[in-house]
Amino acid sequence: MKRAFLIAALALLSMSALAGVVKGRVTAGGRPLAGVQVSDGRQIVLTNACGRYRMVTDKADSVVFITTPSGYRAEMLDAIRPGFWQLLTKEPGKTEVHDFKLVPENQDKYGIIFISDCHFANDPSRNDLERFKSDVLPVIRNEYDKAAAKGAVYTVNLGDFAHDRYWYDFGFNEYKAEQFLAEAGYPSPVYSVTGNHDNDGAVAGLGERTDFVSAWNYRHTWGPACYSVNIGGDHWIFMDSVEYLNEGEPDAKHKNINGKRNYNCRFLEKDLDWLRADLKYVSPDTRVFFCCHVPVVNDASKSEVLQEGQAELLEDIFNAFPKVYMFSGHTHKHINTDMGRFTRFKQFIFAATSGSMWQNPEGWQPIGSDSCNQSFNVMDCSESEPSPRYVAVNGSTRMMRIYDINKVGEFYRNDPQCRIFHKLYPDRSWYADPRFKNMIYVNYWGYAPGQKVEMFEDGKPLKVSKSKLDEPLYVITYITPRLDDSSTASKSNLKDRRTPHSFVATAMSATATVLVRVTGPDGEVLYEEELIRPKTFDKNIQ
Repeated sequence: MKRAFLIAALALLSMSALAGVVKGRVTAGGRPLAGVQVSDGRQIVLTNACGRYRMVTDKADSVVFITTPSGYRAEMLDAIRPGFWQLLTKEPGKTEVHDFKLVPENQDKYGIIFISDCHFANDPSRNDLERFKSDVLPVIRNEYDKAAAKGAVYTVNLGDFAHDRYWYDFGFNEYKAEQFLAEAGYPSPVYSVTGNHDNDGAVAGLGERTDFVSAWNYRHTWGPACYSVNIGGDHWIFMDSVEYLNEGEPDAKHKNINGKRNYNCRFLEKDLDWLRADLKYVSPDTRVFFCCHVPVVNDASKSEVLQEGQAELLEDIFNAFPKVYMFSGHTHKHINTDMGRFTRFKQFIFAATSGSMWQNPEGWQPIGSDSCNQSFNVMDCSESEPSPRYVAVNGSTRMMRIYDINKVGEFYRNDPQCRIFHKLYPDRSWYADPRFKNMIYVNYWGYAPGQKVEMFEDGKPLKVSKSKLDEPLYVITYITPRLDDSSTASKSNLKDRRTPHSFVATAMSATATVLVRVTGPDGEVLYEEELIRPKTFDKNIQ
């Protein structure tokens, strides 16, 4: 017993020699706030009756932050960043003082705007910044105005806000991207999570330290990698789901990129420890919203998700909470996931606000990698069962695109770029082949587990199956325009673009009208649309 006590005491003394004190006060309108959580990313302390906190810390995460109580918002650092965090700038053994000022905010009703995968790069060839300001921002402002008429509005950025590959090519890193958004007049405060592209590709060769050091610019821009905020009685959690490795040979095509920019999709154990500590202050009857870049649970799309075992860890951590709403990006697809045995989780995966990293050529539609429209999402949190609403930047309210494959095949056969595509990649879907005759292809990105997609030709049901074929509009928008006989499309563009929400059926005739019907789990009709054939296929198909 004495030996164990001595070892523990020596360990404490050793830690104290490397640690310092971080202290300060949390106030609102000059008045102290008691019971506010304050953290250094490893431990959590509470403010006392005078609003004061004190912690002994090794400053390993280089930030101190608070969990803002419901009914308050931290004073803004600039037009879009709430100041719930501050950088720790002194040596580990030095004392630092960091005060936090909050402002009261009515959150009885509030809304959330979700943006994801903006991939801002200031790339002249893509004109991403001007396209965001002219095409996307006005639509976001319109949605903000409607939501603000009901109550407070906040934005959640789900990661890949910038793009690590181009930080040095165009002198545009995470902080420059945040400055752009603030100066463009973005309408609401923004809370962020980090994505794989939000790391510094110049940082490599540091082993397990690479992940932390490569996030230096993110921390200086958005603050801690993992944190929480209380809004209107709800608990919002923001987690880093990417371990940046950046191993391998430098990227010779881009300035200062010293590795392959590879990464693991997982939570670090220290961050899960912080999450466990955070949830000790949350009542199990509180609504919990969990945000991270990489989706937690897989589905039929075979999209990249967290490593095996990560969902099980979260299942154990949240075992006291009957339901947890999860929000992610990363896939550039709009997916409502079947959570399988993880029934406490309800997951939403959002398509990219950039479409597909602003790569669509001039005059072509910006669409995601599942061919859904360029979009963002809005959620009214005053609803008892909040559900995000998809908002297409082009104003379309449709969640479905229907193809007459006879006409798709005709386009493929006559288009020079499609013929090159077939020559270079003969194993990909060649819709000019007679075996696709009279096929109907439906891409319904509003699909949710339990729904049923049916097709009827002259009132007679057709046999419908999930598609394992290329999405036609994605092929002609992102792949074929870049091809010639001596070159190939980028490796990322040539990835398999099957979606979990595409369906096919073969009709009997080439001219009969086909009705597409979507029904819910109880058989209620949710959506109907007729395909009047023949239906022309081109780059502007809606």
